[in-house]
Amino acid sequence: MAKVKKFTSANIRKITGGKDPIRLVQEFILRLGFDPETCQKEKTGDAIRWMISLAEDEDLEVLIEGTRNHSETTVYMGINVATVPVRGGAEMLAAALEIADGLVGIKVSLVGHYLVLSATLGASGLSLEEIEYHYKLITAQRSWFREALLDELQWEEIPIE
Repeated sequence: MAKVKKFTSANIRKITGGKDPIRLVQEFILRLGFDPETCQKEKTGDAIRWMISLAEDEDLEVLIEGTRNHSETTVYMGINVATVPVRGGAEMLAAALEIADGLVGIKVSLVGHYLVLSATLGASGLSLEEIEYHYKLITAQRSWFREALLDELQWEEIPIE
């Protein structure tokens, strides 16, 4: 038998499968027409956050969490749809929960004092097309959600600040 060559552990690297979620999100941001470097707001050892100003009152947040462990990495994206006011806040939240039943593929959440339409995706096996698809789901349903909220509350306008 031939001799088996032994390798030092420093020469053996772990190769993870799939595409890098950070590069996918950066490509997504580039396709939206923005620079990922200037949109990046926060980077820690385990998370990266981008804020993309799509319109005057519309910011898209994209967050990758769990970057150290590829099997647990998630990609979150969300857009603020309304500010929950102090007066009438309970009615607004109740109406938002009723309307949320009609959302397809996304969810509504209360983040701070904002109602947010969002999607959370597991990064394992994630493709650029899936990111774009969920972004389109969010943006397509944003105006419907706001109009339904106005109708339900019988308000003139939805506060967004």
